[in-house]
Amino acid sequence: LKCRQAICCSLIESLASLPPTTVRMSAARRSCLGLFLASCAAVWVLSPAFAGLSASAPSVRGARTARAAGQIYEVMVTNPSVGARTRLNVNGETTVDEIITKARKDMDFEMSFLDGDWYLYDIKDETKPLSGKMSQYDLRPWGPEGMELHLLYQ
Repeated sequence: LKCRQAICCSLIESLASLPPTTVRMSAARRSCLGLFLASCAAVWVLSPAFAGLSASAPSVRGARTARAAGQIYEVMVTNPSVGARTRLNVNGETTVDEIITKARKDMDFEMSFLDGDWYLYDIKDETKPLSGKMSQYDLRPWGPEGMELHLLYQ
């Protein structure tokens, strides 16, 4: 114990004898080095979270699945009475009933007393409800002229 105290005292005395700028500079170098190492570690750990920095190539299975499914379109489904909206990925084989079911789930309209009486309309023509497969309608990629549908409970 006395030996430890002697070492601590001699260390304190040697630091006290150094000019103050030397002590501050070495402390600053240590803190910068630690900050640099911590930054590098954070970037390395979070690198997959940054867009465009995927560490792995897309899987071959995913490409085959997308081709087998055909062209995928994004449609915006809105319930205008409450302002709820959701985006859904559909293809030509997707049925209107599937879109209604998915949109109701996403918008939290799954209550049993609300079953039935849901209709889907294209916002360009809200006089006739959609039915059947989406391939019979003007599916287009999402953008300024993308397809927006209104989901109404009537």
